[in-house]
Amino acid sequence: MQLTVIGVGPGDSELLTIKAVRMIKEADVILVPVKKEGSTNSTALSIAKPYIEDMDKVQYLYFPMIDCDENKNYVNTIFKGNGEKINRQLQEGKKMVYLTLGDPMIYSTFTYISQYLDGVQYIPGIPSFLNGAALSKSPLCIGKESMAVVNMTDDEDTIKQVFNLHDSIVVMKVCTNQKLLKNLIEQGKRNAIFMSNIGLDNEHFTTDINYLDEKVPYFTIGIIR
Repeated sequence: MQLTVIGVGPGDSELLTIKAVRMIKEADVILVPVKKEGSTNSTALSIAKPYIEDMDKVQYLYFPMIDCDENKNYVNTIFKGNGEKINRQLQEGKKMVYLTLGDPMIYSTFTYISQYLDGVQYIPGIPSFLNGAALSKSPLCIGKESMAVVNMTDDEDTIKQVFNLHDSIVVMKVCTNQKLLKNLIEQGKRNAIFMSNIGLDNEHFTTDINYLDEKVPYFTIGIIR
């Protein structure tokens, strides 16, 4: 059997693909990542919940939200353990799915354990920045414009280089370096729109650069042009 990794999109349950919904309904086991050991709080699960008929199928996998480079041995032990748990159930012939926010290939927690698994297939989901662009009616690139996706956890030189090279920039994990982001937007005299908690009940959009003066929610992205 193979594990199917499903991108559940940015928050709106109606944005899951038909194939994703079918695989969730057919699964024997539904795996979801959580930030704390013993927790059952999962945004990915809440998005897919309308399509889960039996919550007893849900299993929670702990993924520590810490720097993987600084805590390499510890996190690798956790990731390997998660992989072994999945492999055991796959060998029993169980049909399993793993739910991840957005798309499985863009900053997904799953990538940390994929190396420990025997067989995986993927179902794409809508990334938050594509949904945000649609909701805010903000084209990501036009004509010959270039576009880049940058994570604010990157080093400053890399981020600055992206701003120097590209016309349109999607900024992920805005909350990790708001001061630098604000400086680059102001220095380049660029336009920006910030989107927090896209697809969730507390969704928020703003073009006010001063939004960065206060700590923004974890699920905040920016589109810079």
